[in-house]
Amino acid sequence: MYNFESYLRELAERSGVNFKLIGEDDTIYYDSGIAIPEERELRAEMYLGKSKTYIIMDKKSEICKPLLEYSIQTKYGELFSTREQLIINVLEGKEIGTGRLDKDVAFLAKGCTLFLVSVDGSKYEALSIIKQLYNVQDVLSMVYGDYIIVLGNFDEVTEHAESIRDSIVSDLYCSSRVSFAYKVYSIDDIKKAYNDAKECMELGRKFDVKGDIYDYNHMLFEKVVYNIDPRLKNELLESFKDKFSLFDNEMINTIEEFINSGLNISDASRKLYIHRNTLIYRLDKIHKDTGYDIRDFKQATVFIIAFLVWKEKR
Repeated sequence: MYNFESYLRELAERSGVNFKLIGEDDTIYYDSGIAIPEERELRAEMYLGKSKTYIIMDKKSEICKPLLEYSIQTKYGELFSTREQLIINVLEGKEIGTGRLDKDVAFLAKGCTLFLVSVDGSKYEALSIIKQLYNVQDVLSMVYGDYIIVLGNFDEVTEHAESIRDSIVSDLYCSSRVSFAYKVYSIDDIKKAYNDAKECMELGRKFDVKGDIYDYNHMLFEKVVYNIDPRLKNELLESFKDKFSLFDNEMINTIEEFINSGLNISDASRKLYIHRNTLIYRLDKIHKDTGYDIRDFKQATVFIIAFLVWKEKR
């Protein structure tokens, strides 16, 4: 029952109602772990899909029973719909029938992007926001492990990623990150797209990539740096860490924007909202403090690798 137990735990914590949910075959879906005296025990029958289950709770919380039942059944339906369970089976390497693929995920043939969404808050509340954004048949969204998966056909991929992040941040007042890889056209591509988006998410966090939108196709440099021989990393870190540690947030931001602007002074100064001469002054200071002029491509390459290694270890 993937993710279902974590939702039930969150439901118990948020509602303040301790309960146990068991199947007809005595399978325990969830148990708050609080003993209820036999004389106060309330046992009610309910169905999850076609399976008979029982919710056991304290009679003093009986008024909450209808809402609990509704919440549990609704979430069960969201987590275990046919298409969502199909995707789970694919990600977990289980065999699936070809006939189901053609019927349940026919929209893949149009070319779809798999978004991976991380949220520093309730995944289920974030999922609800995403479902409101994409209340259409050809977009699938679900909680899987530590992330939310969104699979659908999106013309402007980066804009949709930003929209998902911004909606979660503004509604839940918490940070959110979105990663993605490339378009997939068949069920066979989904697992690789998921794994690549997950790797992309981890690299984005590790190197503190600005913007919280991580495109796998633009993360090759970070991937290369991550896989550098540890001895070389330590050598670079020893050479640069004291110098980088002296930089304040303004200077760190300057370095990041200059790198992200392709070492273009005009673009970087515009993004930083500073005069071109101010940026040149800062670049001169970086050159003076580190011995590297990052306006020179070869020197910038070594500097950027060292900078990313420092961010990774920081």
